[in-house]
Amino acid sequence: MIAPLAIGIDLGGTNIKAAVVDQQAKVIRSQSHPTPTGRGADTIIDEIVTLAKGLISESSIQNSELIGVGIGAPGPLDIQRGRIIRSVNFPDFKDIPLRDLMQEQLHTPVLLDNDGNVAAFGEYWAGSIACEDQSNTNDSLVMLTLGTGVGAGVILHGKILHGHFDNAAELGHMIIEPNGLTCPCGQKGCLEQYTSASRVAKRVRDAIELGESSVLTSRVLVGESIDAEDVSKAAMGGDLLCLQIWDEACLYLAIACINIQHIYNPARVVIGGGLSKAGSFLIDRIQQYIQKHQWSIHQDMPEITLAKLGYDAGVIGAAGLVWTNKS
Repeated sequence: MIAPLAIGIDLGGTNIKAAVVDQQAKVIRSQSHPTPTGRGADTIIDEIVTLAKGLISESSIQNSELIGVGIGAPGPLDIQRGRIIRSVNFPDFKDIPLRDLMQEQLHTPVLLDNDGNVAAFGEYWAGSIACEDQSNTNDSLVMLTLGTGVGAGVILHGKILHGHFDNAAELGHMIIEPNGLTCPCGQKGCLEQYTSASRVAKRVRDAIELGESSVLTSRVLVGESIDAEDVSKAAMGGDLLCLQIWDEACLYLAIACINIQHIYNPARVVIGGGLSKAGSFLIDRIQQYIQKHQWSIHQDMPEITLAKLGYDAGVIGAAGLVWTNKS
């Protein structure tokens, strides 16, 4: 008997990634195409379909083998109806019935969920499968993905928390600085304005352009791009500007983790995305600020860990939706 397979798709603002995933959370084959932003919703949907069909063809998957397709997409979403309501990254996506459109094209069941949710579910699902002692598997985690923005997902008792309006866990829009930096969502002082990889780099770049000194000054002034990895390396080397902005990001992440502790009380907080490339330089500093600011009446702080799946978390989690829905 041929082993069944699922396809996971991660719709990102920069790339669309798809992967064939087996029941053990193993990626069999994957592809990634640049997201054709600025060319309308139909063009992006066509690209998703083309990518999925190409992957099916290259993997020689028969209809009997494919049990379904899972998609992680930026929200807000109407998950019950499989629709993208709006998206900051895709302005043309307004009440788009993505699930049904994909089902019509691919002739297989399709599940749609928030991209932050599926990344979190990927870390949970793959970790659960990998745990030899299933009785010790932690059934709750919160994931923060520090990339272009701050994606997030909450897994409680092994299930994604969606909330009444299907938009639970928009933790990147937790306000941590009242009257702070303006966010594209319309709020001020959102977590992602201080802790996303893109904003950490932008804050350093803006400060240099206003006259602050840094080892990155020459690169910024000639128009060369810098990213969060450049900032973390400069901070590790003792650059005062980069260290100040890096430490501020770690402080706000510690505050977010403490709030997450009190709201969800998960076993783990998993941190991924571009900022997580700094490894212990990020985690250790977050832990230092947690120790300074957390309550002292009870020791129930979750474990703060780095994500293990990297850029595969989204596609593995999206495929995991199909597998868990099948079982």
